[in-house]
Amino acid sequence: MTNVVQVYDYRFSNPEYEIMRFRVRISEIAKSLGFEVESWDDQLGPAQGMCLRLPTGRVVVFLELQHSITYHGEKGPYVQVDAALLAEFGVEPLIDEVLTGLGLSDQLVDWRATSEQKQHAIDAMKWAAPHKKGKGMT
Repeated sequence: MTNVVQVYDYRFSNPEYEIMRFRVRISEIAKSLGFEVESWDDQLGPAQGMCLRLPTGRVVVFLELQHSITYHGEKGPYVQVDAALLAEFGVEPLIDEVLTGLGLSDQLVDWRATSEQKQHAIDAMKWAAPHKKGKGMT
């Protein structure tokens, strides 16, 4: 792991999309990498997350919801990316970038988005473009 930086004040420019989920808790991942987990209360209960800038400069968000772990059997956090990144690069290259950038094993991954997720992101970007333009956000 080189030049990965934790970011505390960041907002995606577009909708976020989940590309993968880990099978270990966010606290374990953060501890092994030397990062801090932020905690808050989501409307369904406790939530934890961290925002990381990868060596490429791209930002990913790790998000873990206690509700999902307790009631849906999930084991760890989802990794979210900006829709524009997903539309441009696709799922697998971004997953590889996360794992490589953080020095984490593919065996820690519990779920991967399908390649169809890229098309969903492209469609979302097409839908959002006129709305953002009308608000001077392009």
